[in-house]
Amino acid sequence: MKNIYGVALTVQGACENMMRNARNVRMMMVILGFFAISGVSVTQAAVLTKEDFNLYGYVEASYTHNFNNPNSQANALRIFDPDANSFRPNLAQMVFEKEAKSSGSNVDRGGFRIKLNYGEDAQLTSGSIVGNVPGGSTADDFDFQEAYAQYIAPVGNGLDLRIGKMNTLIGYEVIESPLNPNFSRSWLFGFGEPFTTTGVRASYEFNDVVNFSIGAINSFTGAQSDGNRGKSVEALLGITPMDWLGLSIFGFWGPEGVVGAKNADRLLIGGIVTAEVTKQTSLVLEGYYANQANAARTGVATAPSGANARWNGIAGYVIHDFDDQWGVRFRGELFEDAQGFLTGTPQTLWEGTATLQYKPTPSLITRFEFRYDKSNANSFQYGQRAANNQETLATEVIFLF
Repeated sequence: MKNIYGVALTVQGACENMMRNARNVRMMMVILGFFAISGVSVTQAAVLTKEDFNLYGYVEASYTHNFNNPNSQANALRIFDPDANSFRPNLAQMVFEKEAKSSGSNVDRGGFRIKLNYGEDAQLTSGSIVGNVPGGSTADDFDFQEAYAQYIAPVGNGLDLRIGKMNTLIGYEVIESPLNPNFSRSWLFGFGEPFTTTGVRASYEFNDVVNFSIGAINSFTGAQSDGNRGKSVEALLGITPMDWLGLSIFGFWGPEGVVGAKNADRLLIGGIVTAEVTKQTSLVLEGYYANQANAARTGVATAPSGANARWNGIAGYVIHDFDDQWGVRFRGELFEDAQGFLTGTPQTLWEGTATLQYKPTPSLITRFEFRYDKSNANSFQYGQRAANNQETLATEVIFLF
């Protein structure tokens, strides 16, 4: 019997390796296809040339040291930097797209975007996480972060219509590290907001001051399939009253319960204020409030039974560039998970982050970051014992292409 079990385990292991290899082969075929398409001549593409397509991306790697030296070797409550005292191949991202235009023929007005992620961070961008909780993903290291078709209808200034998987309308920080001021992500982004959404979206720019976007989506988690048959809504109103001042008001509403669960609506509403104080200094303030009705019906194991769950937070940023190469970024944040719905423990968290950025060339970004985390609960680890704080020092390198 033991020999039979051994043979079965061997066969199972071989099959799993074949499946992993098949996924990698598929990914390479897609990437090679992108390069091939980007070089298509006008006679092959009929109405499109290679100049109509864009191909770009970045590669990111990092190292994070945790001064607590946790026995778990994990940076508790971190999102894209969870590995303590470890190097991390965060992400290799490639974007292949055709940008839609607001004028011209129907061919000009049509577009698409395919954004591929490969690396350890891709496990968190797939939408298979419950409540954006790190470690809750069963995904592999390959993910389509965005994959959508686009058409700008000839309505007024142009009605931008998209269908597929897209980055969310909600929040200031994003998945792409080069677009964020700091290396580590805020708790507002990592726990309380969606990363991506799958559905349809309409956007319209009324003038240089006001624009509006609204979408019908499957899930707050970005999952491609809808787990409860009910659609949710996300929206964004952007106002730029002056060149140096911007205001964004965003919201989400919809059912987030499992199939058969009733009265499990989720609400999130918040805003972002950005101010360019000088040509070299910018200030950003983000805050929101969120509530999940009947939290136990969402399928989250730590959800309070028969009760609503609330989370809210605020984060402020100071972004200063000394010149084209050197800059500093500061972030202060307060985040409350009142019922422990997102973090597993009812708590209030606050953190301070300081980041030094140096760009030796426009295509190379290096960052050196110190961060201090604090909680009113013992959510962190100091060696083998529980602690209410942690300090980390990280370095990050990003190459853009």
